[in-house]
Amino acid sequence: MQNQSNFQKNTCLMARLGLSAGVALLTVAGNASAQTNCPAATPNNCLTNPGFEALDQFSSLADPVGWHSLGNDSTARRRTADDGLLPPAQIRNGIASMMVKTPGNGDFRGFTTDWRNFTQAGFPFYDPRFNYEGGDVVVSGYYYIPIDAPIVGDFAFIKLNVKRGNQDYATYDALVEGRPEEIISGHTDNQWRYYEIRWAIADIIAECEFNRDEGFFTLPPNPDHLKITAGRFGFGVPESSGVIFWDDLGFRQEEPGTGCECAADYDVSGGVDGSDIEAFFTDWAASLGCADVNEDGGIDGTDVEAFFLLWSAGGC
Repeated sequence: MQNQSNFQKNTCLMARLGLSAGVALLTVAGNASAQTNCPAATPNNCLTNPGFEALDQFSSLADPVGWHSLGNDSTARRRTADDGLLPPAQIRNGIASMMVKTPGNGDFRGFTTDWRNFTQAGFPFYDPRFNYEGGDVVVSGYYYIPIDAPIVGDFAFIKLNVKRGNQDYATYDALVEGRPEEIISGHTDNQWRYYEIRWAIADIIAECEFNRDEGFFTLPPNPDHLKITAGRFGFGVPESSGVIFWDDLGFRQEEPGTGCECAADYDVSGGVDGSDIEAFFTDWAASLGCADVNEDGGIDGTDVEAFFLLWSAGGC
């Protein structure tokens, strides 16, 4: 149903551009594996418009470029400080952020990169490129939940899907994965908090091969893009409330066999700053990722000391 809905929207937009539905179908189908180019200004972040600053001229919902509101309503929308809406917009950087509310009954709402780029030849997805022969996938960002509008009744988190065309090859869901540190509820004391998911390439390949063996698709061709969805998940929940703001999302895929070589630049952004501290402590608190900085086989206070020695020196 979602694929049909997207095609209907695509053909409507093609009509606005003066193209027939038949031409639109042929063009999109013939370029299903093409991907939107990574922004040249942010080589370490392959997301389009990660701070939601620019508006999409083709969206009737006032979506930001590179993103699409899945609820098709005001529960998932771009917010600015002067938009006059309630609750007041919370913005970490720039002029905009994305807000996700709830319809009140725990139904799904959110926003995603799974949308066509009508400004690039072939109308590729905004989903960032994924290399099946690459390294781990890392998705990060910042979120803010007001004290007076806590998330109650459902949960917020970011879900990932490795895809080719409209076919899902593997899915990362924090609830299914049993990763409570990635599931958001309550409030953030009116503060922005760092959020990160690391999806190991070995796990991606294992799930893709399992689904291949189940007969869902063949390999190759390999998946080539990653769908990112930030949403509210609470199917079957009778009541839900609250609001969450997202800003400064990021995506990177590491080189094979890398990811822990430089503890100081923990978030692999190319610089050593406060975001590396946040990224380190997120993994350290959950005993995950590269938080075993001193490589003694355990994650404890000695890794904190080792991390800060490297971080204060500004090098690996």
